[in-house]
Amino acid sequence: MLGSETTARLRRVLDEVCKGLPAHETGARAHVASEILEARARGETSIEVLRQVGQNALASAPSMWLRQGSRQCASESSGAEKSTGATKQD
Repeated sequence: MLGSETTARLRRVLDEVCKGLPAHETGARAHVASEILEARARGETSIEVLRQVGQNALASAPSMWLRQGSRQCASESSGAEKSTGATKQD
C-alpha cells in the first residue's frame, strides 16, 4: 500500500499530465493513472520519469478514448512545459 505522501505525489503527476483533458475523458485518465501506478510499482520514484510515463501513456491512448481536440490539447500542454524548461520539484 502506498503512503499518503506518495499517493499525493502520484495524484499531482496524474493531474499535471491530464490537465488538458475534459472531465468526461475518464478512460484516457484511467489509462494514464494505470501506467503511472505500474511504473511506481516497478520501483520508479522520480517525478520527472513518472510524468514522462504519464505523457507517453496519454500520447499512446487509443483514439476511441480521446477526441482529437483532447489529444491535441494534452500534447500542447506537455510541449509547453518542455519548451519553457519548467520543472516542478517535489
